[in-house]
Amino acid sequence: MSPEYAIVATVSIAVQFTVVATLLVYFLLLRKTVRLEEVRLWTAAWFADAIALGAVLVSSVPGVLDLPLRLTLLLYLAGKTAFAVLMVSGARKHVQPGSEPHIRPWPLAILITFWSLAIGVLARELVVAQFAQSVMVGVVLAAGGWIVLRKPRSRASRWLGIAFVLQSAVFFFYGIAMAPVIVNRSILISFMPFTSFFDAWVELILALSCLAVVADRSEEQLRYANRELLESQERLSQMVDSDPLTGLANRRAMRPFMDRATASGATLIFIDINDFKQINDRFGHSVGDAVLQRLARLLSETFRPQDAIMRYGGDEFLVIAPEMDLHSVAPRVARIRSHMAEPDDNSPAVSLAIGVTGLDAGGDPSAALVRADHLMYHDKPGGL
Repeated sequence: MSPEYAIVATVSIAVQFTVVATLLVYFLLLRKTVRLEEVRLWTAAWFADAIALGAVLVSSVPGVLDLPLRLTLLLYLAGKTAFAVLMVSGARKHVQPGSEPHIRPWPLAILITFWSLAIGVLARELVVAQFAQSVMVGVVLAAGGWIVLRKPRSRASRWLGIAFVLQSAVFFFYGIAMAPVIVNRSILISFMPFTSFFDAWVELILALSCLAVVADRSEEQLRYANRELLESQERLSQMVDSDPLTGLANRRAMRPFMDRATASGATLIFIDINDFKQINDRFGHSVGDAVLQRLARLLSETFRPQDAIMRYGGDEFLVIAPEMDLHSVAPRVARIRSHMAEPDDNSPAVSLAIGVTGLDAGGDPSAALVRADHLMYHDKPGGL
């Protein structure tokens, strides 16, 4: 190679090394903030690529570090092979996040070492080693493109698959360009010193595609986390607004039901279990709980799905029945009284004090609640 070509080749390699080193730094920083397995693998891939290019760059600059040609070749082969395998492993993790690695780290290191030593030592000429390496890396990267394009997770995944195919095509092209040199002993094509310029552009495209899918995955994780947060808030709200014993809404959940009832008009039914303290004292709290659960089930069976049924507090229950008139309430109240007046297997017979009042559309809900409460107390034995 002429001195002019040697200078161009060195500059070309320096440019590619600078690009890869910059990408490595960026991915190292990205790894600290994005906890994705593919980011970790791609960071290792750019590190391996930087080692390969760094060895070639150092050996191409006279007087800097005179590495033996075979050692330089071995470092290049190992670095480029690791780069291709790690990039494809990261791509597979992207499309199949829960998948197990095909090859564990130590067997992978042994395989890469064996390949590098086999090609680097056995190849009698540098061009033969370069040809074998180009074909092998092209095959590995093509496999990565196929893995991604076969089941892309998103539009960004398709771009990543295309970038893999483009990168593999470059290496296949190098292999085709070097094949005549091996067979006919012809002179290597004059553009070969410029290949690192092409490689830098293609690797930059590959890196940008990786970043695109990382951003897409991060957004997906953010949406999932946000959905989980909303569901957790909803479950927490249900826990706070629900009575754990009866499963009914509690007093905290009354306002939205009362607001809807005020807009349309409703009937309010206040229910209290007479002498509930004596039931607890005589039969125990477990029986008292059974009485409360029985009444809650009966109310749910008696009233409509759109009616709000809640445990107002202690042994008091409140039903808000939108657009239900007092005449429609009467048979329901009678049914509740008669059923609770009979014992069952788990609870004794109990009597109920019930107050029923209407709430006109646009009326005062607080005043209606007070009326229903007073009517309930008037319904107790002895009244007020």
